[in-house]
Amino acid sequence: MPVPYSLTKMYRTHLTDYAEKWSEYFHMRREDGILEVKMHTQGGPAKWGLEIHRAFIPAFADIGHDPENEVVIFTGTGDSFLASMDPVGWSRNGFDKPYDFNKGYDFWYKDQVHEPFALLNLEIPVIAAINGPFFIHQELALLNDIVICSESTTMADGHYTGMGIVPGDGVQTIFRELMGINRAKYFLLTGQVMSAQEMLDLGLVGEILPDDKLLDRAWEIARTVFLPRARSHRVMTRALLVQPWRELLIRELPFGMAQECWATHDYWPLADDKSYDMENLKRASED
Repeated sequence: MPVPYSLTKMYRTHLTDYAEKWSEYFHMRREDGILEVKMHTQGGPAKWGLEIHRAFIPAFADIGHDPENEVVIFTGTGDSFLASMDPVGWSRNGFDKPYDFNKGYDFWYKDQVHEPFALLNLEIPVIAAINGPFFIHQELALLNDIVICSESTTMADGHYTGMGIVPGDGVQTIFRELMGINRAKYFLLTGQVMSAQEMLDLGLVGEILPDDKLLDRAWEIARTVFLPRARSHRVMTRALLVQPWRELLIRELPFGMAQECWATHDYWPLADDKSYDMENLKRASED
């Protein structure tokens, strides 16, 4: 029988519980109120799939309900931040079959209109440490308070030129705001791969670090930029600085996701092109 939560104490979560619960997707450790969260797939670099996409939302809700967390460092594992997909998981969930409404809504629209807010709803500062290439779901890094990257980081977007689908999951908003309208359109439509230096020059990241110094620098920033400030000032500054993102994404994200999901009914590469390489978002003819 389920045990009801006590009426006599405030609800909260505990790291020992949720670190274990979400250990298939994230490695978590905490020191002095600083919570380090590393995405991974079976202990190695993260591969993006439907399960981690869904898990991201409740996992970060658990982080947000733990009052012992003061700052979050979010990063990847190994030599990439998010540079490949999980083709086994996509097939396991039927995405190698003809596309239908349930795929577009239950897996994509329903999750993605909430996923960026899993980060934005945190009331504590978040430092993104991009530890290598990433080509999808850039909001996981770029929406955060301080964004730093390694020298080996490269960035592309896999929607239009990779999967051949509408880039409507929030990237249309994020890159427009960070790059400007025409620069963002060029990036999204051409498949351009940006280096860490180009990202710094455009203001997408604040620092570039040697690969082996990246995480140390993230911890240094947590200890020197955030922890010395009064908690009230930390959380209220966070609230102030993320509010523009919240307003923009509330207005634009559902519309963009509707476009993206609708158009996949006409073309979805994993079902329509059996030679399509889902893991690397390219067709066999592009090798």
